[in-house]
Formats: sequence, structure tokens, C-alpha cells
Amino acid sequence: MDYKLMIISSFSCLLAGMGMGGGSLFIIAGMFFLEISQKDLQGLNLIMFIISGSIATINNFKNKMIDKTLVKKIIPGLIIGSIVGTYFATIINENKLRKYFLIFITIIGIYEIISSLINIKKGKNNNKENKIRKERII
Repeated sequence: MDYKLMIISSFSCLLAGMGMGGGSLFIIAGMFFLEISQKDLQGLNLIMFIISGSIATINNFKNKMIDKTLVKKIIPGLIIGSIVGTYFATIINENKLRKYFLIFITIIGIYEIISSLINIKKGKNNNKENKIRKERII
């Protein structure tokens, strides 16, 4: 089991470091491939997030990829959301938590599919418009 946990956590942190939500992948993969409860996986995910998030944040600050004024604006929301989320995670039983997590992941997946299809369609339309413009120029 240790090698599975190492592989899953490494890949999840890779995605998290790139800002792509590796934590959700870690929890889903952990539920399928490891004998660890969802609440324990969520706790491990938070530890992984501290490490991968800290490293990614330091590198992004070094590369001037973070707007400090925006950081100041989101800090209150981060604090409130963290407190409320931690409270709910401790009072919700694991079966309900699984259902809520499934609903959340499903909604995010549907949103990503729809927005990708819209962007693909816009890209095709943009290509047609660019082709028409080029023909007019010639």
C-alpha cells in the first residue's frame, strides 16, 4: 500500500503545484485504491496542500506571478472558508460527506465539459472569422 500512496500523492501534488486541483484527484484515487477513509484522505490532502501550496507559492512569488493586492483581498475569505469548512468536516458523517463530495465533483466535471465545448466552438468560429479576414485582405 505504501507505494500506491506514494504514487497517488506524488501525482496529486504535481497537479496541485500547477494549480490544477490535485487534492480532489488524491481523495478520489485514495478511495478507490487504498483502504483509507475519506475523512483521513481529506486530512492527508490538507497536509499535502500545505507542502505543495507553500512550494508553489514561493516559486510563483519569485517569478512575479502573484498579484499582492489580490492576495490581500482574498485573505479574509480564505480564513472564513477554512474555519467553516473545518467545522462542517468534523460534524458531517462520512457517508453524507461522500455524497456531497460526489455531487461537487460531478458538478465541476459537467461545468468543465460544457465550458470546454463552448471554448472549442468559439475557437472554430474564430478560425472561420480569421480565414474570412485573410481572404478579404488578399
